[in-house]
Amino acid sequence: MLGFAQGRIVMALEGVYNLRSIANSFCACAKVLLGDKFKFNSPEMRPFESTWRVIQAVRDELKTCWPVLCSKLPENVSLRSRPSPSELYASSGSKSDVEDVDDLSGAVSSVNVIQVADDVSERLSKMKLDEDNLAMKTTSSCATAEPSPTDSVEAYNDASVVVSKRISDLSWRSVLSRTYVWYASFGSNMWKPRFLCYIQGGKAEGMSIPCCGSHDTSLPRGTMWKTVPHRLLFGRSFTPCWGTGGVAFLNPEINCNEESYVCMYKITLEQFNDVLFQENRLVLEDGQDGNVEYPDSPLIGSSEMEFMSTNQALHLEPIKDSWYSNVLYLGKEDDLPILTMTCPSSDIELFKSGELPLAPPSKTYAGTLIRGLVEGKQLDADGATNYINSAAARGL
Repeated sequence: MLGFAQGRIVMALEGVYNLRSIANSFCACAKVLLGDKFKFNSPEMRPFESTWRVIQAVRDELKTCWPVLCSKLPENVSLRSRPSPSELYASSGSKSDVEDVDDLSGAVSSVNVIQVADDVSERLSKMKLDEDNLAMKTTSSCATAEPSPTDSVEAYNDASVVVSKRISDLSWRSVLSRTYVWYASFGSNMWKPRFLCYIQGGKAEGMSIPCCGSHDTSLPRGTMWKTVPHRLLFGRSFTPCWGTGGVAFLNPEINCNEESYVCMYKITLEQFNDVLFQENRLVLEDGQDGNVEYPDSPLIGSSEMEFMSTNQALHLEPIKDSWYSNVLYLGKEDDLPILTMTCPSSDIELFKSGELPLAPPSKTYAGTLIRGLVEGKQLDADGATNYINSAAARGL
């Protein structure tokens, strides 16, 4: 966390109902943030069963807003059934008002608090902070816990979702605009003129409707091609942009016997979020005055990036019914993460069962993919056509 934030971390402590507890908590948090490995080294550090249940319940409620909370809690934690009489007395309100911080016990009582504070201060002082570029950060993965009258969510028959929200805070854009990623495209975005519609707006040849573009219309910093061990398939049966026919998805499951082409664009994480918004139809455009409203918080922020680097994929609960709600982490290139968006694994099962249709792409859509492969010098026209036709003809 410190490495990603370059030292710009604020830890806010609430309450101070018990000086011993707050001092223990602050000391433990500071040590972990500075790189020390946390250990359960005393019986008093084991959580109570009731506390553990509350933590699980809170995580379940909040995981739709912060997908990183979908990860499982440790299952082998030793729990305590109830506090001892001495602990109950030590945590009472009358006692907490007169506690001496030097008299700490339990989790970190064996550590001299003054010594720990000096150590923390010394280590923090050695960090190099760019004070001229400090920015407040908003990385919530959903807009609000409770919808307001100005918010609306409308589901369409094609399972995409349009979310209209008033933009209340753009600080996350400032933060994510300084982080670069590779966006790996495997469908129509392999043709660069079509992808640039998601960045600069407008529509390319073959498209029926225009794109609104990204907040940051800067061109990609780089473009490169590679293959990935995922199966290319074509599913669904109609889109407003391409008409009748299937569109491209990657099977989220890795299969070393498969090889699919991806064209990678080096863009900012802010731009990737805007592409993700547009791909899932989360941007509302007012046809009368031309105003465009984006969701007011990112779907992929720093915590989601950290989660994906370990788990390789993240199904975005806030837009779980959208077609491209599954973000895959495909590794790194030049030390930058490679991300793409596809359908969730549950949709693959529906494709297999026939509940969702597998369908060949329309001639126009297929032609766009072929142009991307040919102009990207990956295949000649015949090879690109065979690649697309083969992917569309094979069953799952």
